[in-house]
Amino acid sequence: MIPCDILPPFSLCQSGQFGNYTPMESLQQSLKASQRIPLPLIAALAISFFVGFALLFYLGVFIVALIPRAPLKSEKLYRTIDANGRASDQKQLPCWQDKHDAQKQAAQRKGDLLGDNLEVEEPEVFMSLVVPAFNEEERLGIMLKEATEYLDREYGDTAPKAQANGNRAKRKDEEHNRSNGHASTGSGRLDGWEVLVVSDGSTDKTIDTALQFARDMGGKAASCIRVVHLHENRGKGGAVTHGMRHVRGQYAIFADADGASKFEDLGKLVDACKKIEDAQGRAVAVGSRAHLVGSEAVVKANFLINPS
Repeated sequence: MIPCDILPPFSLCQSGQFGNYTPMESLQQSLKASQRIPLPLIAALAISFFVGFALLFYLGVFIVALIPRAPLKSEKLYRTIDANGRASDQKQLPCWQDKHDAQKQAAQRKGDLLGDNLEVEEPEVFMSLVVPAFNEEERLGIMLKEATEYLDREYGDTAPKAQANGNRAKRKDEEHNRSNGHASTGSGRLDGWEVLVVSDGSTDKTIDTALQFARDMGGKAASCIRVVHLHENRGKGGAVTHGMRHVRGQYAIFADADGASKFEDLGKLVDACKKIEDAQGRAVAVGSRAHLVGSEAVVKANFLINPS
């Protein structure tokens, strides 16, 4: 006969009757019974429970998570301002990602599953700036003015070659004239810059504002601003990703259209990349204003952001 003290509440005891325990007595009986369970078994059950819960949680997130839609053909086009000051017809955006994916698929068909020997398209300019913008007609012009003035001064064709603007000199160990994963020019540095304004389904005059700003710049600099229109809002992450896949720069950066960041600090990010880049010149630097929290630079970046 099994002793009654290890049976659960309301179980059949020696007397043949059902025990009737109070909640406290039931808890005490359960604790006594649990003490007889081996500790390794308890640990295994606990681990199994947490692993199972984590797998179920991941499966739930995977089921409900949105799958990013593929870009439309019209979203892989851009407009700019030509030499006559007119808005150009839509032109095809270059896409290093598409070319890289095509090379990878071709390598896999040949049995190279890892695709370790894929080449990256050579850059055409030194710096690419991606600006995700959703209904930013009021703030975009101010941000573009500060950005383009800095970009043209530091990375334009007339920028001094030896200035401390973050342009990295030719490395001694570059056996194949490669710079940041790309073939470098004979002088060891690239000139030029571009701005990709990605209108993320804007319903205001964001696109017209960007094109008008480029028109007002005039000259060669006007064609450095490219405007892309996403027909449906994809969110900031989707807009940034779309822009980054179509940059032509040796370095690529994104910044919000609200003008909260100082472009004078861009050289610091380039310098930080130079310090940590690997043998192929790959590196990522992230700017932070955490050290400025509470200061005027964060509390009141400019009148349009915080008019009060």
